[in-house]
Amino acid sequence: MKINLFADGADKTGILEMYQNPRIDGFTTNPTLMCKAGVNDYATFAKDILQVIRDKPISFEVFAD
Repeated sequence: MKINLFADGADKTGILEMYQNPRIDGFTTNPTLMCKAGVNDYATFAKDILQVIRDKPISFEVFAD
């Protein structure tokens, strides 16, 4: 059995540090975590992360106002 390990969070520095860890297979985040991390512009946050991480899956939870 193969297990994929995804890191969950919204701290950009932490995400980019974990990206260097070969055991991390991808990333997830959600609006609650982004709010707690002080992210005000979710779309810009996602685009910034996607500019750096191009070779691992990332899940940005969708929400609506």
